[in-house]
Amino acid sequence: MLRPLWFSRVLLFLGITACAAPAAPSTPTSLPPTPAPRPTVSPTPVSGPPQVILKNFAFRPAELEVAVGTTVEWINQEESASHTVTSGTPDYPSGVFDSGRLRPGDSFRFTFQQPGTYEYFCAIHSRMRGRIIVKPAP
Repeated sequence: MLRPLWFSRVLLFLGITACAAPAAPSTPTSLPPTPAPRPTVSPTPVSGPPQVILKNFAFRPAELEVAVGTTVEWINQEESASHTVTSGTPDYPSGVFDSGRLRPGDSFRFTFQQPGTYEYFCAIHSRMRGRIIVKPAP
């Protein structure tokens, strides 16, 4: 059977290009290793007050232990919900501290001057509760 002329030319072209291709080296060449750049060291940021994050309708951490004289900061990181940080329990607010309404992005700070356990809650969402345990200064 006779093959078309174009088919023969394609086979001839493929044969020529296969012969003309350079051969791969039989032994690998080794290059000196490139030194990895050293990571830059960032200074450690000065730490601020201990923080409690209000997110997903919870205080995180729900319990925090600090020393007398420590200022604690609560930050509302909700996308659209407001909260409060109110001392005591929903049935018995103690009046020690109350942030008022914290809109998303707002924060509230309170400095604990006396040792003890301070319960707190959100007056808008009463199931949100937390506790600060204040230890005497060393």
